[in-house]
Amino acid sequence: MTTAVHTLLIVCALAAATAFGPAPGASAAVSNVSVSGGFGLGFVQYGTGCTYTVTVRGDGVGVLADRVNGQPGGTFGPIEQVGPDTFTADWAPTMYGRHSVSADGVGTEVYVQKGYDFGIVCFTLPEYLRLPG
Repeated sequence: MTTAVHTLLIVCALAAATAFGPAPGASAAVSNVSVSGGFGLGFVQYGTGCTYTVTVRGDGVGVLADRVNGQPGGTFGPIEQVGPDTFTADWAPTMYGRHSVSADGVGTEVYVQKGYDFGIVCFTLPEYLRLPG
């Protein structure tokens, strides 16, 4: 084959990749992951029994994960696209401790303690304070 034919094949392959996008199952490019803040005293803003919103910025989201000491630390609702390059999902932590919440390997860390869900607000207290009952 000549150099011109090789060049033509490369150009065709690049054009096809651009036209058809990434292959199914290919990783999306995630640039940022954040978790909505809760209401708490001191530095604790996240509590078990409460639900927060995870926001992911990027081309798409393949997999959401939450780990605490290598174990699953919470559950996620369905991922929804809410704007260009912006996706959200509900997140409910189920364990105390430092959580690593991530999307396709990009993540953030949050500390979770006991939460008290009062319907319109979920209140979190440091571990040395507890509500009666």
